[in-house]
Amino acid sequence: KIPEGVKGIENGTFAFCNKLENITVDEQVEEVLSIDENDKNIIGYISINELGIQNAPIADGTENKTIGKYVGHFKNSSYLNGNVCLCSHNRGSKAAFFQNLKDAKKEMRIEYRTKYETKTYLIKEIREIDETDLSILNSTKEDRITLITCIANQKSKRLCVIGIGE
Repeated sequence: KIPEGVKGIENGTFAFCNKLENITVDEQVEEVLSIDENDKNIIGYISINELGIQNAPIADGTENKTIGKYVGHFKNSSYLNGNVCLCSHNRGSKAAFFQNLKDAKKEMRIEYRTKYETKTYLIKEIREIDETDLSILNSTKEDRITLITCIANQKSKRLCVIGIGE
C-alpha cells in the first residue's frame, strides 16, 4: 500500500507530506521507495524467469555509476502505474542484467516487484530503436514496462522490449 502523505508516484513525480519537504529528491526516493534495508538504493526487482533474470535489483537513475551496479530506472518515468522504464547493460559489465534480453519472445512474463506491489506484464512488443528515440519513455495510461538495452556492435541502436500489465 502506498503510504499516507504520498499523493502519487506516477510519471517520476512525488507529492509528499510535510515531513519530507525539506529533503532532496534523491532522499525522498529513498524514503518512500527503498525496498532493501541493506541497500537503500534498491527501489525494486525485476525478473524474467525464462531469460534467467532473477530478482535483478533496480535503482533510480540511468547514469553509469547506477547501471554499473543495478538495473536503472528512468527518473522521469513512472515508478508503479503507467509506463515504468528501465535499462541495463547486456555485456561488458558485472551488472549486465539484460544480457539475455535479446532472446525475449512475445508472451514471456515479466515480474516487477516494489515495496508496495508486485506487477506482472506480458511481453507484447520487441523492436529496435535509435538511441535518440525517447518517445518510448512517454507516459501512458495503460500499465506497461519498457526495457531498454544496447544492441551488440550497433552503437546507435537499442533493443526495446515492452510488456503490458496483466
